Amino acid sequence: MLPAMAVATPYRMRDLVRLTGVSAPTIHFYAQQGLLPEPHKTAGNQAEYPEATVMRLRWIKAMQTQLRLPLRSIRSVLDQHGQIAVEDIQALMALGHLLEEPDPLASSEELAAVASRLAPADLRALARLGLVHTRGGATSHSDLRLLELVAATREAGFTEEAGFRIENIAVYRDAVERLVADELSRIVEPVVDRHDPETLRDLVRRGLPLADQLLSLLHRRAVQAELRRWIDLEPVESEPATA
Repeated sequence: MLPAMAVATPYRMRDLVRLTGVSAPTIHFYAQQGLLPEPHKTAGNQAEYPEATVMRLRWIKAMQTQLRLPLRSIRSVLDQHGQIAVEDIQALMALGHLLEEPDPLASSEELAAVASRLAPADLRALARLGLVHTRGGATSHSDLRLLELVAATREAGFTEEAGFRIENIAVYRDAVERLVADELSRIVEPVVDRHDPETLRDLVRRGLPLADQLLSLLHRRAVQAELRRWIDLEPVESEPATA
């Protein structure tokens, strides 16, 4: 079980500006772009910020000054890797492959925010299915992303009352695991001996995003075709007999 945790929010906007050197309008813009943790709103509708916001602002500033990354690229890094060290990003950029990508631990604030959107029973079910793991009470960023997707699914109406159980997600897990096994034996193994390790890593780096898009397209087409089949198989009401 992943319990929700209280998050300290000791900073106001003026504190963020003083501690990071980032102007208030820029901080507001980052928040609008979804780059910052959610602040806590007081009874007087004042925003109070956790320590994670200070760390995130310093991290964004380092990404811009040291790596000269635009905000779009910074957002992509956050979505794929979380707030990992600039040195790790530099290494990934130099290596250009996915095999050694880190899966950083999510912060307690991030975990508390997403855990509050899920029922305790959902969290227990995800852990029981092996879809999320804890490392000494911590959660990886990829697990955090899975929790966010499950929470969004619930909020989209896929609730227990609507007939959707967390255990249904195991269908996707099992299908993907079978697919990957076939993928390795039928696609990867035949070309292993034809390329050196660096070339193989580069092929993986370039091919994986394309494979993800291909899978998404094929899944959508298959669902559409199956739904059409269901509709075509619906019994047609016969006309009442006439005397």
